[in-house]
Amino acid sequence: MVRMHTLKRAFAAGAAVLAIVASGAVARADSKNGQVTLTDQQSGFSSPGNLYGPWSVLTLQYQWQTADDIPSITLFNRNDDDRPVSSHSSAVYLDDYHTWSHTFYTYAQISAGNGDIQPYNLAYLEGDIKLDKQRSLVAALGGGVTRNPGDTSTRWISFGPSLYVGPMVYEVRLLPTNTNGIAASATQGIVEYNRLGQDQVVLSYLAGSQPSVLVGLPPSATVFQRLDEFDLTWRHWLRPNFGVLIGGTVGNHYDRTSGASIYNQRAITLGVFFGRAIGQPH
Repeated sequence: MVRMHTLKRAFAAGAAVLAIVASGAVARADSKNGQVTLTDQQSGFSSPGNLYGPWSVLTLQYQWQTADDIPSITLFNRNDDDRPVSSHSSAVYLDDYHTWSHTFYTYAQISAGNGDIQPYNLAYLEGDIKLDKQRSLVAALGGGVTRNPGDTSTRWISFGPSLYVGPMVYEVRLLPTNTNGIAASATQGIVEYNRLGQDQVVLSYLAGSQPSVLVGLPPSATVFQRLDEFDLTWRHWLRPNFGVLIGGTVGNHYDRTSGASIYNQRAITLGVFFGRAIGQPH
């Protein structure tokens, strides 16, 4: 089951981090130009032998906007209470949307992490070009690389279209990957309803395959898993500069070769955000 009683501890830790950030760079920034988001996700699992979970993920993000850029910094903390051993990772992510012209913008992300779960390093770069006069059809192409725990590395490509129709956004991304010479691929579909300052609802579906390793087991135990995952996130503004975030995840993961179940995941995400409402370029 999802352990909701851990929310108090998670939010207490997040509040401490938030106070540090707010007293530093965030406090010096224009309070009307940025948004702070704090989220806590709790995941429960069913798996053969009860090897997985529960997991806890806490994030703190500060995002702001300038004339041509929408950068953000995200602090990430994850604890997995798996068997045979528990594991932990912390990471910091930096990213930026940069608008080059009315028809072209880029997205870049880098990260550094430690522990047993998150990549030690990540770098990703994507270009997005608007194809029609109404600037409602966008084509995206990007690529990235990670250095993972266990001395592996993953390279991937992300490409596909986005369509903007009123408050709705429809996206499809194809995601081929290569991890130490072993190929995998996934497809992601996203539907978004966006009334910035009122409600933002994002539904995504991810299907395909990816590497899976249980921390504490030898590299020979690594398998490639097939997954089907739904994620839903709802941001609701209670005031122009404050709101709440509610989300959920339902994921089923199987051995790609045998079809045997690895784990089924059920997660809930709760969060708060305050500051200026910021949307992505389009």
